[in-house]
Amino acid sequence: MEKLGVERWCFHDRDIAPDGKTLAETNANLDEIVELAKQLQSETNIKPLWGTAQLFMHPRYMHGAATSPEVKVYAYAAAQVKKALEVTHYLGGENYVFWGGREGYQTLLNTDMKRELEHLANFLQAAVNHKKKIGFNGTLLIEPKPQEPTKHQYDWDVATTFSFLQKFGLTEGNSR
Repeated sequence: MEKLGVERWCFHDRDIAPDGKTLAETNANLDEIVELAKQLQSETNIKPLWGTAQLFMHPRYMHGAATSPEVKVYAYAAAQVKKALEVTHYLGGENYVFWGGREGYQTLLNTDMKRELEHLANFLQAAVNHKKKIGFNGTLLIEPKPQEPTKHQYDWDVATTFSFLQKFGLTEGNSR
């Protein structure tokens, strides 16, 4: 990266360290790689542009993470974001990215959209609160992916996402 003049790198937590059998084992895997990344950064001065929690590949997230109807999935996702946000801060990341690739629904026949959107808003507010608690000054970003979803996503495009943030008081300076 130095030879190419690349000054920033980006990561998904699960792309740099694998899932373990438990959350504690998973976090230990991530901690080991993060220490190596920190060492390499000190030798090169290359830092993260952004970090993120990968909340879409594991089967537990098949019905969403922050909008999952399963409280255990929601809690696991929250713990994963908490750790990824801490790691991003520790490594000197400039931003933290949310991509809710599984936040949505297959059909409205069995969806309580109001409740799911409230869960997503609470999830994001918890991330804002944790960001402040740990002193992370980076920007929290939401990445809509209009060309990738396999179902209706709640963060389909910028207009939808911004309207959601406004509705729940999550725009800059308005976070609860």
